[in-house]
Amino acid sequence: MKIDKNKIEFFLFSTVARLLKRIGLEKTRRLGRLFGIFIYYFIPVRRSTAISNLRRAFPQKQKSEIRSIARKNYQSITITFFELMLMPHLSLNVIKDQVECDSLDLIKEKIEEGKGVILLTAHFGNWEFIVSSVAAKVTGSYNVLVKPQRNPYITDWLEKTRHIANTKVIPLGVSVKSVYKALNMGEVVLIAGDQRGHRDSVRFMFFNQPTALYIGAAAIADRTKCSVLMSIIERQPDLKYKLHIRELDFSNLPDNYDERIYELTKRYVSFLEIHVANSPEQYFWMHKLWKY
Repeated sequence: MKIDKNKIEFFLFSTVARLLKRIGLEKTRRLGRLFGIFIYYFIPVRRSTAISNLRRAFPQKQKSEIRSIARKNYQSITITFFELMLMPHLSLNVIKDQVECDSLDLIKEKIEEGKGVILLTAHFGNWEFIVSSVAAKVTGSYNVLVKPQRNPYITDWLEKTRHIANTKVIPLGVSVKSVYKALNMGEVVLIAGDQRGHRDSVRFMFFNQPTALYIGAAAIADRTKCSVLMSIIERQPDLKYKLHIRELDFSNLPDNYDERIYELTKRYVSFLEIHVANSPEQYFWMHKLWKY
């Protein structure tokens, strides 16, 4: 009999999720912090990649500091992952309480304009909390652009998780028409703009490294004339979050289309770099950001 590896993985995944439900959010975060240290030392998946990325991004830092950031990075990612597993069991009131944002009036204003809103974020802090927390506080129609996981059972589970606060999921791959449709209807779409682009993608300077990034969000915004709110959710010392929002500036752009799209993306990258430099342990350094 052939063993279904995906089913075994999902069984383990769902078993841990049930355990976290029983212990609650506060203890889940503490467990994530401890388990992150364990993974860093004893199951060092992608540790060399994270350390290599950090060395390239922060060449001025000592080796001991780089390794300290990498260790904290494992803790941060593990907390994020555990929180994600717990999210279906959190009430909207609890989710509201987890995220502080002083820009809710700006989000509400942009939604009420009816031109659509892109929440342009990155894999930083717990990016999964952004739409759920905003949707719990500001009335609107929300969508999340997501990349399906390798394991289809986990993908289905995550889709159910993301439906909290009536958030709709737009799968990457069939996304363009769906994103345009949502924005044209005045809805909000969360997009992570820091996905590594293809080998022949446009390069942007990110921590003084030529970095291949997708320019799709800027191209969509340019075409639809929607608002773009750059969004970073930063974990605080008490393990709750602060959501930083800044509107993408569309002034003084070049007339040439390619140059205009490049400049818009560059402005987002600059915003992201400021926050990553401030809390480098919260960024997802475990993928080969500078693969080529």
